[in-house]
Amino acid sequence: IGALGQVHGEPRAVLAQLTAEGSQFMGHATSKAALESCAKLFDYLDAMGALQYISFDLSLARGLDYYTGVIYEAVLTDPTVAVGSIAAGGRYDNLVGMFSPSGTQVPCVG
Repeated sequence: IGALGQVHGEPRAVLAQLTAEGSQFMGHATSKAALESCAKLFDYLDAMGALQYISFDLSLARGLDYYTGVIYEAVLTDPTVAVGSIAAGGRYDNLVGMFSPSGTQVPCVG
């Protein structure tokens, strides 16, 4: 896990590293599907002209157990401003159901 925490950079380059021949991720169906979803996300971001502003960083972690998928963080990179992370969130499909009297599950990102 320690080595994976060092993996970050341009999204398509990191994705290429994670999906390369012999990658431990490609032998696991769930991780392979997650990486395919990342590829699709990067295609969308590229189509919107936003991919150049994205860094794919495997060291991000959240201490909240309700996240069920990707987490994200927005970081201000202007060196003249002493602020780092300005927003963060992730996927949490089961959280709403925890508070719903009927237990209804609602897919969420926020």
